[in-house]
Amino acid sequence: MAENPVQLYNIQYRRLFPWLHLFRAFWIAVDIRKLILAAVALTLVSAGSLLCDQLPFGAPASIEDAAEREVRRWPWQQHDNWLGGGGTGELQSALRDPRNMLPQAWFKWRVVLVPFREFVEPASVLFRADATASQVADAATRSLIHLIVWAIFGGAITRIAAMQFARDQQIGIRRALAFSTSRFFGYLSAPLMPLVGVLILWGLCVLGGWIGRIPGGIGEALLGILWGLELLFGFLMVVILIGVAFGWPLMFATISVEGTDGFDGLSRAYNYVFERPLYSLWQAFVSLLFGSVAIFFVWLTSQILVELAVWGVSWGLGYNATAQLIAGSPGLEAPSADASAAGATAWGAQFARGWMCALAAIVVGFVHTFFWSAATIAYFLLRHSVDANDFHEVYVEEAEEKDELLPLVGTAAMGEMRENAALGTNAGSAAPSTPPSPPPVDLSP
Repeated sequence: MAENPVQLYNIQYRRLFPWLHLFRAFWIAVDIRKLILAAVALTLVSAGSLLCDQLPFGAPASIEDAAEREVRRWPWQQHDNWLGGGGTGELQSALRDPRNMLPQAWFKWRVVLVPFREFVEPASVLFRADATASQVADAATRSLIHLIVWAIFGGAITRIAAMQFARDQQIGIRRALAFSTSRFFGYLSAPLMPLVGVLILWGLCVLGGWIGRIPGGIGEALLGILWGLELLFGFLMVVILIGVAFGWPLMFATISVEGTDGFDGLSRAYNYVFERPLYSLWQAFVSLLFGSVAIFFVWLTSQILVELAVWGVSWGLGYNATAQLIAGSPGLEAPSADASAAGATAWGAQFARGWMCALAAIVVGFVHTFFWSAATIAYFLLRHSVDANDFHEVYVEEAEEKDELLPLVGTAAMGEMRENAALGTNAGSAAPSTPPSPPPVDLSP
């Protein structure tokens, strides 16, 4: 046996593979403050959608569209459409054969993209060549409402996530909302500025179409000659739209991390996405896989806790009465009750279903908190890769910055003053002693 064994140092995997920091997104996202912010934001977006339906250009095109909007309007209704119920059935199936859980967890990858789809799908109507004026106005109004709400609440969520990731520091909802509202125009303008460029290029294409209207075949000839410019304008619009589609979460993260304005958020997002495209895609792929598992776990946990609550209450209230109390609640594989069972009181059932709706809204809110938390971590990773910034570098306002040495200095000073005061008290009424004279100095040669 060797007398001096070689010490094996721990391998710091996150230094070798920084993208492993993405797995912290779950613990950062599972935060009651972020979940509350996301649930409130989703409710406000749904209320804005309801308001848009009342506008003249917001009326649904058909009865089917109206029914679909009503089914998917509120967050607890979105829970049923995206996640559904049957958590205990999934758990029992997994216990019988664990392989059954893998397809269910992988199926949730579509839910991870819900915040992205909510931003892209309404805006995509603006670029349809066959869209009517009312459809364009409706899509623009809904997109603006969505952007305004998430500029406040998404900015607050990314701010909390940035402080947690960089400094392990917790900030409250009020401070996070104060930060996002003070930079509201930065969050709002960052995704809108690229659309102004798209609008200018679109105007140039429209000008080419007007040139083609010149009679006598001259217009068509000129348009055919200039068609190469039209293709160039289309290519520039594609580049701009790719940057804004994949970079707008990074714009919010930039403002929350750096404390800057919308132009800096826009420039950094475009720079990081186009300078590290493969790294950005890899982070998106890892977030997609991990997010599907995390969302499945949160959804399954919510299903099981509801079933356990029903199980416990039913032993005191009775199974049929408990089933009647929560009948029709969202996101639950509702237990069946006998038709002869006495129905729950109106007030009690409404309150119980209200709690169930709140739980469903929080579960849906986790989808958005994970999205914004992963986007914030992705920004730290891209900034570290491009600019070589440390992960702990984050903007801190002067009110948030505290010198930890000041309390120690003040305590020591107070202690010295108390000690001097105690010495003076013990001296009593005696005359104050004169300080000793310095020793004589010999000046002889």
